[in-house]
Parts: sequence; C-alpha cells; structure tokens
Amino acid sequence: MLLEILDAQLEMVCRFRADGTILFVNRAYAESLGESRETLVGRSLWDFVTGEDRAGVQAQVDLLTPDNVEVTIENRFETSAGARWMLWRNHALEFDADGRLAVAQSTGIDITERKLLEERTALLVGELNHRVKNTLMVVQAMAQQTFRDADLPERPVETFNERLSALAGAHTMLSRASWGGNTLDEIVRQGTAICRRGTIRAEGPEITIAAGPTIPLIMVLHELSTNAMKYGALSREGGWVEVDWGLDAARRRLSLIWRELGGPPVAAPSRKGFGSRMIEGAVKRQLSGETSVDYAPQGLVCRLSFPMGEVG
Repeated sequence: MLLEILDAQLEMVCRFRADGTILFVNRAYAESLGESRETLVGRSLWDFVTGEDRAGVQAQVDLLTPDNVEVTIENRFETSAGARWMLWRNHALEFDADGRLAVAQSTGIDITERKLLEERTALLVGELNHRVKNTLMVVQAMAQQTFRDADLPERPVETFNERLSALAGAHTMLSRASWGGNTLDEIVRQGTAICRRGTIRAEGPEITIAAGPTIPLIMVLHELSTNAMKYGALSREGGWVEVDWGLDAARRRLSLIWRELGGPPVAAPSRKGFGSRMIEGAVKRQLSGETSVDYAPQGLVCRLSFPMGEVG
C-alpha cells in the first residue's frame, strides 16, 4: 500500500544512506532517469548530482542532526533529458549512536522554469540598472556643459550635481539588493553620505524598507544633510545630527525624527527653498506620508511618518 501511494506521487522520492547509497526510489524518480527502481537501488545518488553542485549539496546534507531533521536544497539533477533544477526537501530518518546521520529521505520537485525566470529577471534588472546609471551620467554631463559658460554662481551647480550623485547612489543601493529593499539603517547611511564621519548618530529598530520608498527617503535625507551643512548643526565644528526611527506595528506606520544639535541658533526662513519643497513633496506624494519642521532655536527638528507596506 505504501509503495502504491509513493508511486502515485508526482514528486520524486529517494531514500538513501548517509554516504549516498540509494535504498529506495519511487516511480517518478526512476522515470526521470530513464531507469528502473531495481537498477537504481544500491547506486549512489551522487551519480545524479551535477558535479559543481556536489560540495554545496553535501554541506547542506551535513546540517541534518537530531536537533535539525529537515533541510531544503536546490541543485541541478542529471536526468535522462539533461540537467534540471530540483528543489529537495530532505528529512532525516535515522541516526547512529553518535548522533550522525544514517538514513534520510528526499522529496523533490522540478523548479527549472522558476530558475530560468529568475535568471532572466536578474539579467533584465542588471540591464535596467546599467541604463539608469548611464542616463544619470548623461544628465550630469549635460548639466556641466550647459552651466560651464553660464553666468551662474558655482554653488547651485555643485548642489545640482550633488543631488544627481545622491540619486545615483540610491539606485546603486537598490541594485546591490536586487531591488529587494534595504534596512533603514543602510538608507540613513546612504542619504547622509555627504556628511562628515561621526556627525550622524542613527538609532532605531532593524526595519527593511521596500524598494519603492527607498529613493524618496534617501533624497529627503540628502536634502536635510545639505541644509545642515550649509546653515544648521553641521555648519560648525562640534555640531551633530540625531536620526531616530520607530515602527507602529498596529498601524504599520513608520516615524523618523531628524534632530540637529550643537549648531548655531536657528530661525525660520522667510521663504521656502527648493529643498524644503522637495522634502514636503516627496513625503506627501511619493510616500503618502506627513512631515513637519520645527525651527527650534537650539536646532532644527524634522519629523516625518508614512504608512508601511512590507517590512521586516
């Protein structure tokens, strides 16, 4: 009865000793190799693991212990139709007196199409990242050429280039993470990269921010950093910035506070500059959040909050 149940399964099943000796395979396993169950019993499962994957598979199998009886492995499997990617769920069945693996059983499904899709997606993401970087470099070169002979103060041109560099840095960060999101601590470091070392004191729980909010957050932090270096706490020696954040899990809302300390006395500006408008617009339109700025005499305080999607 058990054999009939195993043979009716679409998944491949293989029971084996710790050294790889096959004790049992079901019909799906045998048919994938174009052989009979009888001829496979006694052979080594390593005969069917692609050579360059063997060390990695062995390392994963070695993780099976009395305290850890299951492990999932992805590797290439040499079938009669060629190498296929398989996902194996391995379960330890027996251990010897010393606690070493004696017998285990693997149940596998073909994931070749998924792996091919992942590879194609990685290629597309890589091409997108390359094109974005090239586009930003072209824009920066165009700006330098356009402003080179213009009768403009030098600082606005530098500020423009710094914003482009911050944007490029944000895309590079997303590229390294394959657009899967980054921790808020990493985002704060990237957004404040122009600041002197040791002037930013960041603290908060480990939270992973999805790709969508990453760029606007970095650009907001870059603008706050620029303002602090020009007019605020970082415009003089001894000033510093504290960045604190927290997550309201019930409301799934993140709050971040930028607080400047040790700088010159602060007064509210007579009009809003581009940076202030950019911060407000980014938080409101791109993050669907709220922001407030307090020009306290002892140092500027900026508070922002926005709803979170998937967080870690």
